[in-house]
Amino acid sequence: MEVQSTLHKRFGLRIKELREERKLTQEDLAFAIRVDRSYMGFIERGERNPTLEVIGRIAKALGIKLRVLFDIGE
Repeated sequence: MEVQSTLHKRFGLRIKELREERKLTQEDLAFAIRVDRSYMGFIERGERNPTLEVIGRIAKALGIKLRVLFDIGE
């Protein structure tokens, strides 16, 4: 469980990093991908496991390819 938790946190931080680079708020991104702002916060903190559909919408809203979103290091 700890590995999954760490992975979720790193993935969430990656989303936050890319969102902030684009000067978007959590609310902006949440609106663009059609989720509640609080859910976006849960994802960024690694507290929720988004579906592939949501991950795809995040990448599209950020204007990036999925592989860029998953570049979270090792």
